Amino acid sequence: MKLVGKTSIVTGAASGIGMGTATRLAQEGAQVVAVDINRTGLEHTVELIRQKGGIAVDCVADVADENDVQNMIQVALEAYGQLDILHNNAYWHAPGPICDITESDWSRTLDVCLKALYLGCKHAIPAMKKSGTGVIINTASIHSLVGFKNYAAYDAAKGGVIGITRSVAVDYAPEIRSNAILPGAILTKTWDNINIDEANPYITRCPMRRLGQPDDIASAVVFLASDEASFINGASLVVDGGLTIVGDA
Repeated sequence: MKLVGKTSIVTGAASGIGMGTATRLAQEGAQVVAVDINRTGLEHTVELIRQKGGIAVDCVADVADENDVQNMIQVALEAYGQLDILHNNAYWHAPGPICDITESDWSRTLDVCLKALYLGCKHAIPAMKKSGTGVIINTASIHSLVGFKNYAAYDAAKGGVIGITRSVAVDYAPEIRSNAILPGAILTKTWDNINIDEANPYITRCPMRRLGQPDDIASAVVFLASDEASFINGASLVVDGGLTIVGDA
């Protein structure tokens, strides 16, 4: 119970890493505002948290829309009276190389994966300052570090996540800490139509010989959100089973 009395917002909480993180934060004692554009999945996450004895409310929002982001902060303040933790996790992307991506797909990818962090930080930080402290955790990716074929927009956005994370860390410390999580290949719905047997290249190249689970990322988020990480600021924590240390990854 590392986060008793803390209020957290998790975006992209309807499935995958967001669902896993929201659930773990609640298990560690945090009060959760689960945010997503997918109402049905969001309601499922909140119900799951409550079934396990946690405290959570939902907030349907498009994190690339400033009015929705302002509302999500207000939901947290009205429900719990404070804001301590923001996990900017929602994502959307269109695959393809530069010449094949439409301008609208490029813009939507950067809006959800990058602009949303700007908006989240912009409106969360003043609320956190009223409480005296706060922690922002941004979901970047190993795409922030290495290039992947046919991921031009996503790679660009995730590279920018590192920049925002560091900027906030410098500008708003010591009251606010800002760090990034860089997941590797994590088993979420993205993999539903992909063969993930032992021959999958992400498995064969990974020293741990498996895909990650959402709970692997949730564990890292809980650590960074807790007082155990009180001297960690502006860091990029890679959680990929060692995938990016392999030369041909």
